[in-house]
Amino acid sequence: MLVLGRRGQLARALAACDWPTGWAVTLAGRESLDLERLDGIGPFLEGHPAEVVINTAAYTAVDHAEAEPEAAYRLNAEAPERIAEACRRSGSLLVHLSTDYVFGGDGTAPFREGDPTSPVNVYGASKAEGERRVLQACPEATVARTAWLMSPESGFVAAILDRLVRKEAVKVVADQRGNPTRAADLAQALVRLVRARRAGTGGGGCLHMAGDGAASWFDVARDMAAVVGPEASVTPVPSSAHAALAQRPSDSSLNVTQLSSTYDICMASWDAWITTMAREGLIAAANRVEKGQQFDG
Repeated sequence: MLVLGRRGQLARALAACDWPTGWAVTLAGRESLDLERLDGIGPFLEGHPAEVVINTAAYTAVDHAEAEPEAAYRLNAEAPERIAEACRRSGSLLVHLSTDYVFGGDGTAPFREGDPTSPVNVYGASKAEGERRVLQACPEATVARTAWLMSPESGFVAAILDRLVRKEAVKVVADQRGNPTRAADLAQALVRLVRARRAGTGGGGCLHMAGDGAASWFDVARDMAAVVGPEASVTPVPSSAHAALAQRPSDSSLNVTQLSSTYDICMASWDAWITTMAREGLIAAANRVEKGQQFDG
């Protein structure tokens, strides 16, 4: 097993999850493989042969991508294409991570795997192009679309908890919907997917791998505030209240029935785990505040 990416939420969750006995798993971060150096990708993969490659690396700064489209396309489209070409040559099973942001939220959500993509920002467009290039170069690859990854000590959860613990006024967008997905759940689901694919179940193409339930950012933050205490609260606001360079989909929620019907995998809905996650993250947030530290992730 070779996991490309090391510091992101999913890569960290993959490093911590329970792998089957006998599986050798290597994580390759930027210090090992700089995906911006496209000509080095093929030689690196040839020199590190693996039966399975999971690509979690990506350009994920949605707003910055508007000003840096070339960098976004290099990491999200050109590099995955080179990875897919190398996997086709070696016969490695490739699982490439993609995003719900390939959809634009045009009123037809929840989206199925075969629905046409319609991104509304550069990040989503670069990921959609990456999907196309990966499957063209390596048709047996699985493009796993996920959404709204969450972990106790990083991303949205940590940022909101920090502000709530500091008793700051917290305003959260209420008119964007998607599938909150626990990173640890996705990691375990990917292990099960790889086992199934290697056993001959399923085939190449897009697959939605996200939490089984949609919500708004405000829905999630409201439940987190309830864990902090009665003095903590969040205020719902429209997307227009936040100045952002990139437009976000209004509803990019994913239909995940193919994941359960083909692979018998179902990831829990956000309301089954957000309270537990908030409690775990609250400890870290309180420690940061006590030490005078600011969450910067």
